[in-house]
Amino acid sequence: MSTPSHSLIFLFLCLPAVLVRANVYRHIYPCPCKSSHENETRLRMYLHQFPAWPSVPNRNEYGVINSSEPIGFGQMYVHDWFITTGPGANENVVGRLQGYHLQASQTSTTWYTAHTMVFRDGSFAGSTLEVSGILDKHDGRWSITGGTAAFGSAHGTIKFTESQSSTEIIRELDIHVFHTPETVVSTH
Repeated sequence: MSTPSHSLIFLFLCLPAVLVRANVYRHIYPCPCKSSHENETRLRMYLHQFPAWPSVPNRNEYGVINSSEPIGFGQMYVHDWFITTGPGANENVVGRLQGYHLQASQTSTTWYTAHTMVFRDGSFAGSTLEVSGILDKHDGRWSITGGTAAFGSAHGTIKFTESQSSTEIIRELDIHVFHTPETVVSTH
């Protein structure tokens, strides 16, 4: 009994890839997916954090894990920060940034954040963005790793710059997101 030649083995290994590339099976295995157009959106918004400090009466975060470590390593807060279209806290509130932040470094003040940006008003009402990253200085970036509704399949970044008073931290957000809006497919 002889063994098949190398060229015959090569042919059997490569044939499925060649047929798929040539789209020979398009009538047997039709692709129900229609390629959607990815959109790019840029937004400028303002995040308002009222820290859990003793002098802040209207806090929008709460400490849930305390730490005895020197710089608070492991300390955790849950937050419900709000987002406006302008720098004033009383300007048009369009959504919330809901999630948590925890002290993630043993050697410096570095907060890891994970939150959902929930749009409640405006043209993106009912949509969300999943956001995470590090807070360790006054300027920084977060990653956008997902979203829903108008921001389906979202990915991108949020650059922020921070200013602070005795009762509030304001972050100017430069949101740059790529997304494919969700569409409702009729089954009829």
